[in-house]
Amino acid sequence: MPYKPWSSTTAAPPPPLDKPVWIDLDAFWPPDEPITGPVADPVPGGLLKATGRVPGVLKRWARSTDGRWFGRVDYTITDAYGADVAEHVSVLVPAHALQPRG
Repeated sequence: MPYKPWSSTTAAPPPPLDKPVWIDLDAFWPPDEPITGPVADPVPGGLLKATGRVPGVLKRWARSTDGRWFGRVDYTITDAYGADVAEHVSVLVPAHALQPRG
């Protein structure tokens, strides 16, 4: 019998894990060269704080065809002043960028 993921059936998906985690943004989004051209979607209020660790909620695990693990995580990015500016829902984050948060 060929494999059928639960998403291809009428069965309900498994319940979310809802585990608190830390996301290491430096491992997830490594720093690279700055963009020198115009920005199409400027962030209101200033610059995003896209380094360090941010809290998130692990919803599910997913495995890639090459064997790597990814977490589906909800988290928020703030600006330089701490204001929430970008809410991310069910984003695939590499497992090496996730740590349990107690």
